[in-house]
Amino acid sequence: MKRIIFVSATVFCLCGSVQAMTVDLGKIVVTASRLEQSDYKITSNITVIGKEEIQASNAQNIPDILEEALGVNVFDNSTSKTSKLDIRGFGDTAKSSILFLVNDRKTNSVDMSGADLLQIPLDAVEKIEIIRGAGSVLYGDNAVGGVVNIITKKGAGTISGKTTTTYGSYDRRSVDVEVSGEKKGLSYYIYSRYLDDRGYRQNSDTLAKDYNMRLGYKFSDRLFLDFEAGLHEDDYGQPGSLTLAQIESLGRRGVANEEDTASTDDSFVNFSFDVNPWPQDNYLGKLVVDFSFRNRDTYTDNVAWSSDTKNRIDTKGITAKYIFDRTIFDKEVNFVTGIDYYDNENEITREDTSTTEYVISKEEFGVYGFLDYEIRDHVYVNGGTRFHKADYNFNTIGGGDDEKKDPDEWVSMGGIKYEYAKGSNIFLNVQQTFRFLATDEWLNTITGVLNTDLSQQRGIQYEVGIKHNFDDKIVASITPYWIDIKDEIYYNPQGGLWGWGANENYDRTRRIGVEVGSEFDILKFIEIGFLDKCKYFVNYTYQDPQFSKGDYNKKDIPLVPHHQVSTGLILKFGDYYKFSLSGKYVGSRFAGSDTQNVLPKEKPYVVMDAKLSYERKNLEVFAEFNNILNEKYSSYVTSYAATKYYYPDPEMNFNIGMSLKF
Repeated sequence: MKRIIFVSATVFCLCGSVQAMTVDLGKIVVTASRLEQSDYKITSNITVIGKEEIQASNAQNIPDILEEALGVNVFDNSTSKTSKLDIRGFGDTAKSSILFLVNDRKTNSVDMSGADLLQIPLDAVEKIEIIRGAGSVLYGDNAVGGVVNIITKKGAGTISGKTTTTYGSYDRRSVDVEVSGEKKGLSYYIYSRYLDDRGYRQNSDTLAKDYNMRLGYKFSDRLFLDFEAGLHEDDYGQPGSLTLAQIESLGRRGVANEEDTASTDDSFVNFSFDVNPWPQDNYLGKLVVDFSFRNRDTYTDNVAWSSDTKNRIDTKGITAKYIFDRTIFDKEVNFVTGIDYYDNENEITREDTSTTEYVISKEEFGVYGFLDYEIRDHVYVNGGTRFHKADYNFNTIGGGDDEKKDPDEWVSMGGIKYEYAKGSNIFLNVQQTFRFLATDEWLNTITGVLNTDLSQQRGIQYEVGIKHNFDDKIVASITPYWIDIKDEIYYNPQGGLWGWGANENYDRTRRIGVEVGSEFDILKFIEIGFLDKCKYFVNYTYQDPQFSKGDYNKKDIPLVPHHQVSTGLILKFGDYYKFSLSGKYVGSRFAGSDTQNVLPKEKPYVVMDAKLSYERKNLEVFAEFNNILNEKYSSYVTSYAATKYYYPDPEMNFNIGMSLKF
């Protein structure tokens, strides 16, 4: 309670101190720090993927576009539905360590499933902001290894629309329709998608439907409403893993069980009010208040285990923040403070030889403050703090009295940044992190055993970086980091009762790495007459994630390659043509769950993709060629009892499509 009072008092004093003469800051570019900041004032390593990069990419979905970014690794269980994104070497625990936002709205599920990246249609995205590294102070739970904020399109101008149809390998078909516009203060963007993907492997079919809407209404210069709603439905197969012996007998596209299936129904609504309540000539900040509701139902039919599992998750959320972003006495001030409140209820029904029902609720509350201040010309310091509390309630229907847990955490951060030239800076950042358990991490649904002795995860990150702009010809950056975590939460497939698997805590883990990025504007070095644009990028990431204490001391953390490279070339020529070529190298790594490092490492792999498009007036035609080197690889490999299990990725494949604008 004393800490909450201290935060409130600090917020009040800071609010009072900024009520002085103010001047507009100018161009605003970044939102992923919970306040719109000019020219990347936040002291972190940030990547912004804009509309042009999205259109030039081969990407069919969010995971596809993210894996081209610096320091990002994507792996899945042979279907895009199960894609997991890793930043800074979390491996098996990545899905719970990266926070995903859509327009600042949290999308990570409260259970262990993490964020469902398939249900965010890529064609509806305006831009994607990636903050590598910790974000616990601003965002709370899950923001340990990074934050990905996806900004969707808004309606603008006169009414317009677009329809896109694609066809590809493995009988992949999709149709997308969008309509947008703005009139008399009302903006609207409506999007619908139908996807029928038969899948590279047997029993990897995915049938998905999406309906999304974003409306905005400007009541006045001081009050704006943003309304979002979405519905996602899917049915998909679960091809499962293959041992090397099974790959030899069944082939890479084969499956051991053709009957495992799953489905999802996920819907949400979100109301956001942007309010400037002050008198006309006095800007003293603005208020942004969001009200959200989400219902997520999932069903899994596991034939091999003769069991069905149903999950129903209802989430109600209220977030409110006060933002002040102006200049005081010729010094920039960016300040945000707010509260996050979520009420989650997870109902789990498991049917095998009998029926068992669990209800696990998680009510959480966080209060935070963050200040970025220009102490000298082009020198910015920032600091922030958060108090976060969760109340869990566990109930087995017909199983007796409820059990409760009420963890809380206090985290802080601080950093400094010096902009020594146009587009060039150096920064230092230190931030504490935490992660609370997902609702079903407390529970082993196979054995029905509840483990309330598990500890919450906490840690600290150190980060320093430099970015230099060489006369707009080359932009290069290098960012070393160090992350220490205590009680990292993970799943041990051979732990628990009878060795059937259980969630446990690692003792201590440490992640050390360096991220190096560069982008070249080739036409500023040499003039090539037939080219209108020629840009090249290359990124390199070194990661050294290890257990630093306990049973696995000095062993490598599984699933994390020490070396990653991503590179790409984007060309525009002949007024109407675009060509892109991208590639990635993923180094050797231990299979998932191989915490003792006893099995041989997986071999490195290289994947290259290409895209050619023609766009003129209201017509665009494109052809995409993926894995053009026909690499045979598995981005995800796990292990159990000294045996490896593979999830093969597609060999060379293609997509062709056409878009019509109206």
